[in-house]
Amino acid sequence: MNREKLFWNAIQLDEPIRAALENSNTDQSTVRIRTSNVLPDRLERFVTDLIASQNAIVRRILLGTNAADFFVGVQQQPSERIREEAQDFHEKGFFLELSAADELRKRGDFPGAIAAIRKVLEKSDGHVGIQFNGTLQLGELEAVELMRSDKPQSFLSDHKLANAEELCRIAKRSPKHLHLVAQILRRSAELGVAVHRTFGMLMNWYAHTRRGRDPIWVAVLASKVNDSLLETQKRYRRALRIGGAASKSRYRWVIPLPVIEIATEVIKLATSLESTGFKDAARYYDSASLELLRFAAAVATENGNIDELLKAVVTARMVGPKGSDEGLRWARSIVETWPEDSEYRRVAEELFNRTIQRQEGAEFENDIQTTPRQIHHNLLTAHGIDPTVLPWPKLIELAIRDDDPTRVLKECTQKFVSPHPIRDIALDRLGLDRANSKIIYCALHRHAVAGKELDEINDEFNTSYCSKCADRVAKPDDWSYYDDDEVIYARPPA
Repeated sequence: MNREKLFWNAIQLDEPIRAALENSNTDQSTVRIRTSNVLPDRLERFVTDLIASQNAIVRRILLGTNAADFFVGVQQQPSERIREEAQDFHEKGFFLELSAADELRKRGDFPGAIAAIRKVLEKSDGHVGIQFNGTLQLGELEAVELMRSDKPQSFLSDHKLANAEELCRIAKRSPKHLHLVAQILRRSAELGVAVHRTFGMLMNWYAHTRRGRDPIWVAVLASKVNDSLLETQKRYRRALRIGGAASKSRYRWVIPLPVIEIATEVIKLATSLESTGFKDAARYYDSASLELLRFAAAVATENGNIDELLKAVVTARMVGPKGSDEGLRWARSIVETWPEDSEYRRVAEELFNRTIQRQEGAEFENDIQTTPRQIHHNLLTAHGIDPTVLPWPKLIELAIRDDDPTRVLKECTQKFVSPHPIRDIALDRLGLDRANSKIIYCALHRHAVAGKELDEINDEFNTSYCSKCADRVAKPDDWSYYDDDEVIYARPPA
């Protein structure tokens, strides 16, 4: 008591104090009580800490009991009860192993965490809760590994759908709350597959529209974009319907995280539309995603689940185009109500600040950068093509390698590169025009060599003509193909 105020400290949860008592010869230790832990202002936090303290004490008593004494304590019970308790202890043990796997994740050991979860899944057959949570946890880790890899980004949305379908299989009819989570996640994943295909199709359409060299193909792509958007809208409405039905269910408490997954896919769709000029449609989906996040946050608040609330507000920071802060303002309004010494508040504010810094051009360690290979993957997968199957990997590598012919053109002011008049139009339409046939020619002497690989035809060109040319004049060292508008898509003289 101090000035008629009552403070508390859950010493059972204070690991530094416990470690100090266990590792020293003294039976005394100094305990510092946070002044933010005041009653009755933080009664909800007090109740949470009280329950956690009780669980901590029970856990320590249980762990401190040797196997022989434990057996003596339970052997007088009916055999059926003993079997039930054994199953219950098995399940609790599996949950501990999943928790240990999550600690590996937090330390950055994703392969170790994935291996640990798979081991639990192999030996927990029949434990639906363990199978469900382990599969969900495994899917999230594998998704992160896919994001960090150079595999096609479409594999990520396909993986999420496969994981959601497996969750539906595990909780096919019961438990009801897990069944509901699985169904919403499946609808979210189906939306994600449609969103990614729409993203790729929009990229195709936008690139060819800007080039303006193939009006027939632009018209075909416009039709494909329309079909893809209609399919995505259908998937979006399906996801909303099941989310709306779940909001009225007695199991409403399980839906924040699945609803956040739906909102995340809607944010991706809005971003794709914004980047390709469909700004009004992007605003519509931005507003829709923020409403979904507000709903998820409201349910998380009802449940007193700060982890789910944190995920909702940090996801909101991604809503809207660069310069828009509607989502961020709402998220900050939530976080500013949290105690200043809260770890959750610290994490949220750090992510908010990074978002603002990224908008200003800053980059951070472990940021996932979009690569030219991923761009080609997205262009191809939008058309239903698997870019990992031959001949596509070789064509992608060639298109990337020959995208910038600076290394060849710097050798002489009279050297140019142009598309070959006899070429594979399908490659041009799939964004692989740099993998198509090309010509190196000399504007002064009218020499020319054609082929597919720029380095190979350049070697032949130099051997046949440039090596013995007295008129050869190199371009400046700092010259770049993309800085010289006159050479882009240059045609050889007639």
